[in-house]
Amino acid sequence: MLDFIAVPFGYAMRFIYDMVGNYGLSIILFTLFTQLVLLPLNWKQKKGMVDVQRIQPKMMELQKKYANNRDKYAQEVQKLYDEQGVSPMTGCLPMLLTFPIMIGLYYVVARPLTYFMGLNSDQISTLAKALKVTATNPYTLEIALAGELSANFATAKDIVPGLMQVNFNFLGLNLAKTPSFKDFSVLWIIPVLSGATAYMQSWVMRKMQQRQGAVQDGAMNTQNAMMNIMMPAMSIYFGFILPAGLGVYWIARNVFTVGQDLILTPYFIRKSREKEAALLAAKPQKKKKAEPQQLTEGEQPPKDDEENR
Repeated sequence: MLDFIAVPFGYAMRFIYDMVGNYGLSIILFTLFTQLVLLPLNWKQKKGMVDVQRIQPKMMELQKKYANNRDKYAQEVQKLYDEQGVSPMTGCLPMLLTFPIMIGLYYVVARPLTYFMGLNSDQISTLAKALKVTATNPYTLEIALAGELSANFATAKDIVPGLMQVNFNFLGLNLAKTPSFKDFSVLWIIPVLSGATAYMQSWVMRKMQQRQGAVQDGAMNTQNAMMNIMMPAMSIYFGFILPAGLGVYWIARNVFTVGQDLILTPYFIRKSREKEAALLAAKPQKKKKAEPQQLTEGEQPPKDDEENR
């Protein structure tokens, strides 16, 4: 579905692997590469979010003032956007564009035989039959088969000439395997770190909002509190039902996202405050220009150019 994204990113990850020769390190560097690719979109998204947060108190005042007049409220909100130079779509549009890219990146790590090793469906099926690997869907099949390929490469290379040999071991962990709730193993560290870094990401985001002085109502606070619990919990859960390689990808992405937030958010907060100060400074000047000039007693108003001529 998203081959036009997954295929070139698969080539990028293979290029990285050829340089470093380590699958786990390749995932981490690949994640960093994709974060840099997405930086322009994330830049616009972060700027839009900070701008919207800046005018949030004024929007809440309008909401209370025009609680019974939705049309007037919509007009005043649009007027506020125009006055403050804020576009609400600036924060939403990059997010919408980022989503399919993230799905494409997921395919690269979740289906290593197709997008990383470059095998087609017939080759994968032939290898699965030869190595007696079965699965209910292509994702679990490729991961299970990837583990068997590393253990039986001598046999597999005769079945598919030119087969790429991949070492899925990283720091003593087999990233082709899936951690199990039932069997305790060192692989448990992957979902645990995935949940911990997901919590760290939400915690940093909340601190950045507090630093900006974001004003939120009770419903928003409740929603944020639920997300702070749900996101780490989901990360841990998926870390136990999906291959460890994907867990490493999520851990790296969470860490890089935290670093990005710590750099970009303070920068845009400073820029937002400078913009707010400039708008406040410009208001008295506009008002002064709009007011008619007061004449002292006996003073005549200035003549226009036609009268002077």
